[in-house]
Amino acid sequence: MKYRVHLTKKRHGRMDSDGSSYLTEYVDGDNFVEWKLMDNICAETFVTAFNMVKGVDESRANELSPASWIAWNKYSTGGSSNWLENINLLNQEVQYAIEQKHCDFTQDEHMINANEMSFDEILNRCNAIHYEFESKLLDHQKQLEEASAPESNNDFKACLERLNKLVHQVEKGPHADVNVNNFVVIRYNSDHVSKDFPKLTNAMYECFQQNVENGDLFSDFFTVGKDLGHAYHTNDDNLVKNKEVKQQSVISGAVQFGFNPMYFGNRTPILPHQGPVYKNYQQWCKDVEADSYGYNYWEPKYNLGRAPIGSLLNETYESLIDKFTESPFISKVELING
Repeated sequence: MKYRVHLTKKRHGRMDSDGSSYLTEYVDGDNFVEWKLMDNICAETFVTAFNMVKGVDESRANELSPASWIAWNKYSTGGSSNWLENINLLNQEVQYAIEQKHCDFTQDEHMINANEMSFDEILNRCNAIHYEFESKLLDHQKQLEEASAPESNNDFKACLERLNKLVHQVEKGPHADVNVNNFVVIRYNSDHVSKDFPKLTNAMYECFQQNVENGDLFSDFFTVGKDLGHAYHTNDDNLVKNKEVKQQSVISGAVQFGFNPMYFGNRTPILPHQGPVYKNYQQWCKDVEADSYGYNYWEPKYNLGRAPIGSLLNETYESLIDKFTESPFISKVELING
């Protein structure tokens, strides 16, 4: 079985103010990209979740919740100037959130001065920003409900989504690499079935791998917040101490894929430079006493990475760049036999 993403030259649906694209009616594309589903329990479970969404009858749709919907984002990163620009944009968004009273940010605790701060200090600011807006988001709506159909004019949620994207971009640090790394998230979902998506089991967590930018297809996080691995990568010990860690808990109809020119086509689960990461991660968890806060970091649930579900077919890094340049809009996703 294959997973196919349709790409069109013209947009279908709408683009929200946070940069996310959203559609409830699907059309065949001018181009498409395909992955062959893997022979593992995560891919099998993904098919179940996908078909749960696909199986929702149109008669169940209402004004607040369509039968199904797609929300998608494409991110591109690379170059130190891009990083500095993102810091500037993040500061602007923090200021906007202050002015609109969306978050309890302060100039002293949440603004970033890249010329005077070390990278560790910048990470601490990012963690503080993330913690504040996540707290507000979870107050606004329960976590599972946040996966519901996006609202078209909710400035609060749009601002928080922009903050989330910018924080993640800044956390990556200044990259001298001139190559462009691309990352796509596609949430195919229905509010009518999302509460029943299959729960992850230890066998599924054991499939997780760190190498997620090789062009292959992975189950998306589909969760509000940061998991323990993200807390480690950003040295966010306060997230652990405040018991705010959120692990991926379900296999949904949402997927992600990245195509990084350095790792494209390399299906090794752990790349050479990632080898020491797991050991360092375990040591960090031990140092912050994660288990005393309820996070048994040695268990499969806390494995680093994401669950692989599909192998990319008949593409090169260059061909993917060309397809997303010629037809940059996602118009449909489907599972096909073959």
